[in-house]
Amino acid sequence: MTKMQKKYKKGASVNYTSRNQALRKLQLTLADFRRLCILKGIYPVEPKNRRKANRGRLANKTYYLAKDIRFLTHEPIIDKFRHMKTYLRRLTKAKARNEKTREETLRNNRPFYKLDHVVRERYPSFADALRDLDDCLTLIFLFANFPLLKKLYEPRLRLCRRLSVEFLHYVITSGSLKKCFISVKGYYFQVEIRGEIITWIIPHKLGHKNPADVDFKIMATFLEFYTTLLGFINFKLYSDLGLVYPPKLNFAATTSLSTLCSEDEFSDEFLASLGLPIMKKPDTNPVDQVEVDQEAAQLLGNTEADEENRRKEEETKTLQKLFSKCKFFISREIPREMFAFVIRACGGNVSWDKTMCPGATYDVSDESITHQLVDRPKLNDMVVNRVYVQPQWVFDSINARQLLPVDKYLPGSVLPPHLSPFVEEKEGDYVPPERFGRRQAEEDVEEEPVKEVPSINLVENNAYLNGNLKRKRPETEETPAVKPATKEERKRSMRVESGQVQNVNVSNIVKRKADEEKRLREMTIPKKQKRLYDKIKFSQKKKRQEVEKLKRKRADYDKAAKQEATNDKKKQMKLS
Repeated sequence: MTKMQKKYKKGASVNYTSRNQALRKLQLTLADFRRLCILKGIYPVEPKNRRKANRGRLANKTYYLAKDIRFLTHEPIIDKFRHMKTYLRRLTKAKARNEKTREETLRNNRPFYKLDHVVRERYPSFADALRDLDDCLTLIFLFANFPLLKKLYEPRLRLCRRLSVEFLHYVITSGSLKKCFISVKGYYFQVEIRGEIITWIIPHKLGHKNPADVDFKIMATFLEFYTTLLGFINFKLYSDLGLVYPPKLNFAATTSLSTLCSEDEFSDEFLASLGLPIMKKPDTNPVDQVEVDQEAAQLLGNTEADEENRRKEEETKTLQKLFSKCKFFISREIPREMFAFVIRACGGNVSWDKTMCPGATYDVSDESITHQLVDRPKLNDMVVNRVYVQPQWVFDSINARQLLPVDKYLPGSVLPPHLSPFVEEKEGDYVPPERFGRRQAEEDVEEEPVKEVPSINLVENNAYLNGNLKRKRPETEETPAVKPATKEERKRSMRVESGQVQNVNVSNIVKRKADEEKRLREMTIPKKQKRLYDKIKFSQKKKRQEVEKLKRKRADYDKAAKQEATNDKKKQMKLS
């Protein structure tokens, strides 16, 4: 006779554990447990059956996988947490007793821990780390724009600024920028590194206010892990590209500038300006890299995706040299960092006013400047052989993969819509005319609708379906009430006249038949599913109405713009 199995010894009751049970097992506080779970990448789960997981009870609890909690028991960071608590108790006691010497000794011997082994556990390969880089870059660039606050650890903010500048320098040197977009939230950028698409956002530099509903402790825990991750990634990327890490510039500090600050601060300021190239290792051989790329291209030549790879390579080369023949100057009213980054990432030269920020390579009086970015309606002093454009032209040209005409981006002019390159319209969605060209849009608008040929209603009469398709004799307006009396009248009434060809619109007949079948299918939908079907149809109807509304608005806008342009021409003709 087999031994009877005891209740709650296997299954969901053993596979899941509640948060309170995990705290007792690990002997941690709730704050330390949350911090540990964030660092290790362990999150709550929802069991399939809560009653079985909670041994017959339906209490509202947070559950974790039991194997994840067992995995945390061997984590060395837990011991470091306990050392930190002991350190804080001793430091508080030394402050209370006013023991300056002991307090200074404790601060110098503060315990710390590394997260290198956590990064290696969570990301076994470098490709895995690149796939998870979107949130990492977004959070680090967010903290890099913060001022030095008391709530945040100052050295960590400086580390965020250094890591963010290092990553931007790598994108500039490698030419891996693909898309960019300006929104209300900030600047969106997308790069392609080793076949992985990475998208992140850099917020605008605005006045900072401490939000009351944001938990900076949790964000700081994520930031602690992400800074370690980005440090590993930057080192690997720089090493593979043959660059010196940490990055250094090829310039010598002048005497007048180097006396104002230390050499390290001077170098950091010039690195953050993104205006100068960084150093490469002397032992790297670019010829070998080219040969490796050619061998890889030959291996890819036999694959089916050869044409697609060749098209992507040509597009990448075009984007890397988009601004190679341009020389930009950024005015004071334009955010310098973002535009210097995108211009240099596409092969252009850029400078700014040397009194605004260090790192300017040439002055505004340089005659070789081709484009000057301005955001003012009027300019007093303008150079003849220089193009003055608004900053949106740079982003639109990058997304269009070509230098757009500057007529619509002149200072003071109304800018065209700034379309997002990250949006892909599906069938039935509203597509702005700028997406496929103004000329094509005007042709579609001016195209007259095709008049429908009048057709007979054959579906209602069942003539087409039954095969009894016969031409009816045209009815005359006046029918003779009396039979013809004479022979001539009888001949005239029996005279044969030429008939008229009756047009049959077969597509209309088929459409009506399909509509009738659709109505029959809707009538046979079960009552339980009919409500969901009605909701889906209602949402589709609202979407169509919204698309039609946007099209009408666009037509009105184009009409008003055309009228405004006509009025401007008339005014210019009167003035001339």
